[in-house]
Amino acid sequence: MARSRSSKGNTAHLGTGAPAARGASGLAPWAVIAWLLIWQIASIAWGSPLLLPGPIDVAARLIALAPDPAFWQRVLFTLSRIAGGYLLAAAIGIAAALGAARWRTAEELFAPLVALTKSVPVASITVLALVWLRAANLAVFVVFLVVLPLVYANTLAGLRAADPALDEAAKLFSINGARRLRFLVMPRLYPYLETALGTALGMAWKAGVAAEVIGIPTGSLGEAVYDAKVYFDTPGLFAVTLAIVIASAATTGIVKAALRALEPIACGAAGHAKTFDAIHSKATERAARAKGSGVAARNLMRTASTIHLTGITKAFAGLSVLDGITFDAHPGTPVCLMAPSGSGKTTLLRIAAGLSDADAGSLIWGDAADRDAPGRVSMVFQDDRLADQASILANVRLPLEADSTAWHDAPALLNALGLGEHLLSPVGTCSGGERRRIALARALLADHDLLLLDEPFAGLDDATHKQVAALVAAHERSTVVIVATHDRRDADLLGARAISLARKEASSNGALLP
Repeated sequence: MARSRSSKGNTAHLGTGAPAARGASGLAPWAVIAWLLIWQIASIAWGSPLLLPGPIDVAARLIALAPDPAFWQRVLFTLSRIAGGYLLAAAIGIAAALGAARWRTAEELFAPLVALTKSVPVASITVLALVWLRAANLAVFVVFLVVLPLVYANTLAGLRAADPALDEAAKLFSINGARRLRFLVMPRLYPYLETALGTALGMAWKAGVAAEVIGIPTGSLGEAVYDAKVYFDTPGLFAVTLAIVIASAATTGIVKAALRALEPIACGAAGHAKTFDAIHSKATERAARAKGSGVAARNLMRTASTIHLTGITKAFAGLSVLDGITFDAHPGTPVCLMAPSGSGKTTLLRIAAGLSDADAGSLIWGDAADRDAPGRVSMVFQDDRLADQASILANVRLPLEADSTAWHDAPALLNALGLGEHLLSPVGTCSGGERRRIALARALLADHDLLLLDEPFAGLDDATHKQVAALVAAHERSTVVIVATHDRRDADLLGARAISLARKEASSNGALLP
């Protein structure tokens, strides 16, 4: 089967989320040199190094400070306080945002504190804090209050940058806990965290040193700034300030580089999710020799019940979409819902999946109402809803229990679908037809009694269409399958019973097509 590739980039759908591309921004060397020259010329024109020392004088003073152990002790003292406040604020800010995203009461509780910390000047916070804290710990508290609202607000925004389609698929497939966080939430949250943590560190240095200048803790960079001002040591003041700028830029660069390095791991990118991407020797051998028949019998032991849809009615804004649709779907006999686009096929599948409610009618599993004893549902959505940053294999395994039969069957099924040679490739590099087959593999492997397929063969060429339809028919011999399509060939290929939803052709009970 020929393989085509597309350059879709990393805009995730069931993962949405892969972080957006970052523009390259930085300091142009010529611009830095130009401003240094302007500074030097201004110093010469002023004629007083005491009032405006030039960059050469400041650099000389900084070089003189470098061998002094006391200077490095000051740097470490200030760095430890700023790091302490920064890390504490990051941890509490992220935890509070998680709580606020989960419970509205928590968000309402945190809102006044966040608004207060955003609006109160750093100088006021510092002076007030001196009443309660020792000068040595002042910077920790001030940095904490400055960083906290930035981390909290960005994390909460990232958590709420939701893709409803993604969340709906995760709900249907019961993808929860750490797996959902890593593969589905982190790709859209991580850019917000990266921006917040990178920006906050620069603010932390400014606020921390300002607090030290006011509190004057012994052995700090803030004390050195204060002493230089008191003794009118302008070159020394400029030199210490330059040291602070360099320390701030260096630590910020280190944090940003670390965050970029951790991003693929945190977001479950292809090649960084060993649990999902590892292919054991048995699975590899099975995938190499599978031709489709090896995975077709997995559902034969299932004992699914007939599903009865009776009088399903649905309207949107007063416009009727489904009007009293009635039919039974039996295990082993697929049903194809035939109708043009916009005739309610997708709406009926969503009702059957429990993702939407009907205005009237009932859906019954065997002898039990679905609200009392619903069966297990799997689905291929009209859109693929895949995690583009993750590998093909990881996407298919997301709804599966680790080391289950389906888990180990995944490579073989993907091989039967023509994707066996690219199991560890990012989904974001796949063509439309490949993505459709990945979504189909995920739905086939997820545990289910009812399989819902919404235009499952869209984007496939004729040969692939026939091959994939035959695999689905063989794989789903003992489950209930309902397919939404406008292509009559699908009913023939699946050996399905065709039901028309088109109003001009269908009676109120969903008349069978001739």
